[in-house]
Amino acid sequence: MSLPSPTLLVLGHVTRDVFGSETRLGGAASFAARAAALLGIDTALVTVAPPDAPELAALSAIPSLRVQVVPSALMTTFALDYAGPHRQLSLVERARELREDDVPVAWRHPALVYAGPVAGECDAELIASFSSAYALGCIQGWLRDPAPASPVRARELHAARHPPHNLRAVAFSAADHPEAQNIAAHLTSLGVTVALTYGRDGARVSWGEDSEWVPASAAREVDATGAGDVFALVFGLSLWAGCAPPEAARRAALAAARVVEGPGLGRLHTVRRELAVQR
Repeated sequence: MSLPSPTLLVLGHVTRDVFGSETRLGGAASFAARAAALLGIDTALVTVAPPDAPELAALSAIPSLRVQVVPSALMTTFALDYAGPHRQLSLVERARELREDDVPVAWRHPALVYAGPVAGECDAELIASFSSAYALGCIQGWLRDPAPASPVRARELHAARHPPHNLRAVAFSAADHPEAQNIAAHLTSLGVTVALTYGRDGARVSWGEDSEWVPASAAREVDATGAGDVFALVFGLSLWAGCAPPEAARRAALAAARVVEGPGLGRLHTVRRELAVQR
């Protein structure tokens, strides 16, 4: 018997992240799904990857998380280098795009859908197909050229210019695109609540005619990978639950601060109660 639609449906490629000779599970969808399950949200994840990829063990270790892995010979893979002042990111290989029919029929009526593209794999049309859902996400994958390259290149044309009609809240980094501030302003003009993040410097939250700077929460940084993805998750969940945008961003900053004390989700478990949402 199939379980009913989840409260939160997460869409996007889980990735193989390569740090020198080490590999880890990565991708916005992976971090968001694991974090949501940790925070007590009924969550399902749909992704495309080799079903026997050893990195997927980190997902199967979470019994409360439902996962649909669409078989693929390729696993979207990034090489990450933190040696310099800024992270260097290279796309090594890319699995195919997600399609609506990849989502189990029983999961097609979630309350929320999280767009977690890392290489353009879940487009605006896919997110819009969940027309009754509150859509949120971390949209860096709409701002990147999806072709494998070193380093990752920004796109000249991207889905952020024509977002899905149900997109309500997004977060992305000012470092994701040279026109990040203009993209944020454009999305805000369309009614999307936007958090443009600046790492340890904080985030600019914009909604309607208003905006506010929200500082980052204090943290002892170990590994920043995934912090922005979890920021986007908690930001959107908090807005959905009724928080005002600045408060949603402060909650998201707290979550991101605990994630950077990683690796993985770091110390996110220590703030589960503070970040619980009800609706």
